[in-house]
Amino acid sequence: MIYFRADGNPQIGTGHIMRCLSLADAFRERVIPAAFVTAEPYMRPLIQERGYECTVLGSTYDRMEEELPMLLPLLEAKRPSCVILDSYFVTPEYMNTLRAETTLVYVDDLNAFDYPADLLINYNLYGNAVHYPSNKAYLLGPRYAPLREQFRNLAPRMAREQVEQILISTGGTDQYHVALRCVEYLLEHPPVPGTVYHIVLGAMNQDSERIRQLAAKAPYVVPHRQVADMCGLMLQCDMAVSAAGTTLYELCACGLPSVTYILADNQIQGAAAFDAAKLMPCAGDVREEVEFPKKIFSMLERLAAGQMGRQEISRRMQSLVDGDGAAHLVEALSRHLGGLEQKV
Repeated sequence: MIYFRADGNPQIGTGHIMRCLSLADAFRERVIPAAFVTAEPYMRPLIQERGYECTVLGSTYDRMEEELPMLLPLLEAKRPSCVILDSYFVTPEYMNTLRAETTLVYVDDLNAFDYPADLLINYNLYGNAVHYPSNKAYLLGPRYAPLREQFRNLAPRMAREQVEQILISTGGTDQYHVALRCVEYLLEHPPVPGTVYHIVLGAMNQDSERIRQLAAKAPYVVPHRQVADMCGLMLQCDMAVSAAGTTLYELCACGLPSVTYILADNQIQGAAAFDAAKLMPCAGDVREEVEFPKKIFSMLERLAAGQMGRQEISRRMQSLVDGDGAAHLVEALSRHLGGLEQKV
């Protein structure tokens, strides 16, 4: 049994849970059972809908040491072969306590300290460039990006001459109202005829109803709520806008030329890496950029102008991410941790 310890809520979004679910699905394909532990109940319905047991501790997500009196008895009773930990609020004391109970794997984006784990995962584009200590095993780089099964082994994208369909993805919560600001901008600056903007709204987007009302006045704005087939929507579109989280690796698997932006500190390095590699230009930090929508649509216009440039970007994106990162992770974890199939 593999246990995932991760959280999702309106403050931190859903990204930690979503990438753990992709990895859990890959374990299930290898007949390795998985279960989840969360501090709060926000994500339990989604986790259970995906077929996994979810234990809610009733603790505070950003004070993790306080949950140990509840978590440790669970681990002692279930005796998982491995705990995969995905949270920015871990402490050395918390991790050492878990590691004394079982094998500990940590999913990292920040390199905040020398994590006391048996193995560390950093699938970001900059992962291989991080100067980690040599005291543990590592799985680094986009080869290990844990994407959903629908993103596996997609055909090479062929860029259309005219850009007609554009995706705007703002994550599970969108606390900075990016989707609403973009829709308001589009109403004031209508696109050329034939262009359609697909606005993806996460489960916790607080502006959904307002966006739906505005979209009723603009046939070129199509809201999508809680999209199940994100891959299909990405393949339908010609370009995209996305925050600099795991969605960037889904866009790479689809070969979808994109403009990215920052809405949290943990996205700064990723956005800079994609920008420096000339894979995705970054429109800046929405927390600081006053005229953010204007900058986004200006960058989209420049990207749309060159079909051959978009085609080359698509080729490079798909060469970076094959969409099978979750399976690569399970295979590597089994190898590094002594054959998890035999330990369940």
